[in-house]
Amino acid sequence: MNTESRGPRLLFLDNIKILFTILVIFQHVMVTYSSQGWWYYRESIPSDPVSSLSFTILIAFGGLFQASLMGLFFLLGGYFTPKSYDRKGGGRFLKERLVRIGIPLLLYYVLISPLLVSVVTIFTAQPFSTNPFSYLLWGPMWYLAVLLIFTAGYALWRQITKSDWIQRRIPKELAIPRYIYLLLLAIGLGALTYLVRIVSPIDQFPFGIPVAQIIQYILMFTVGVIAVRYQWFDKMTRKHVGIWAATIIAAILVVFTLGFTVLGVTDFVVFTGGASWPALLFAVLDNITSMGMMFVVVKVFKAKFNKQGPTLLNLSSSSYHMYLIHPPVLVGISLGFAAIALIPILKMVIVFPLGVLVCFLLSHYIFRRL
Repeated sequence: MNTESRGPRLLFLDNIKILFTILVIFQHVMVTYSSQGWWYYRESIPSDPVSSLSFTILIAFGGLFQASLMGLFFLLGGYFTPKSYDRKGGGRFLKERLVRIGIPLLLYYVLISPLLVSVVTIFTAQPFSTNPFSYLLWGPMWYLAVLLIFTAGYALWRQITKSDWIQRRIPKELAIPRYIYLLLLAIGLGALTYLVRIVSPIDQFPFGIPVAQIIQYILMFTVGVIAVRYQWFDKMTRKHVGIWAATIIAAILVVFTLGFTVLGVTDFVVFTGGASWPALLFAVLDNITSMGMMFVVVKVFKAKFNKQGPTLLNLSSSSYHMYLIHPPVLVGISLGFAAIALIPILKMVIVFPLGVLVCFLLSHYIFRRL
């Protein structure tokens, strides 16, 4: 997600940002009504066959793509970082990032998250299942916290490498690595990710950070930084899209055929971590998918969605605020629908677009004007 509001607009990247913001909202609405995963408010586990089947399919496909798409958030964060640093200088760059990211984080963790915990606890008349202190660190704003850490790391790196001796050794040109090298890199990072997930599975957030995905996120942020320097987004070709799209499809088929037939997986949780073949399989394919999504999404959007009408322009200008306010909006709407007798999948179909609309209206007409 681009947290920078100034400078020329790269329309295809803005449109990717819109897509990801909407997908984050969708994910949290799905958790609300599937009761699979963490969220402030979750309704009962679906018992009707239509909802159960629908959520099983969504979770099966979403599990492989969710982490990969979040990796692309960090790719965009890394892509916009160098130009901002160059334009402002180190001191002003860090100060503005602390204001733009740090203040919303502080407000969320100190005020909004504890308030949501209290509201849901009162509404459901049940104690929250986890120590409330964890919600000062844990929640959907973890992305901004990690991005702030990466940003500070980049600023430190610029200070370390600013000497002429180092600058002369940085290559002036660097082509996109060949497919086989990137595939081997993704496999190696997947193996490292598996080792991390033995002690910290996907559904655990030590210190409020998804440690299980951190290797992938570091890679994607770094690739974003490199991509802007060597103009990799302009050098991506249809060949890149074709081979990586085929790789992603193969990864999906492997997860379903090998995981559910050969390995006999009957519970998604075995993919999330621990010392097991399904966990190793998912960690490797997760990183391969993330690598592929970088090429497929960026190139397709650059070729097909590099323009904006009034609606997309307003959405892109509001997407950062939509991300910030979506937790209280979704919790409020979901609690409002709690007493309505509808099957969970129908509630999701209603609450999801309504949540997007309310987030946009609040962001566009109120929060952007503050």
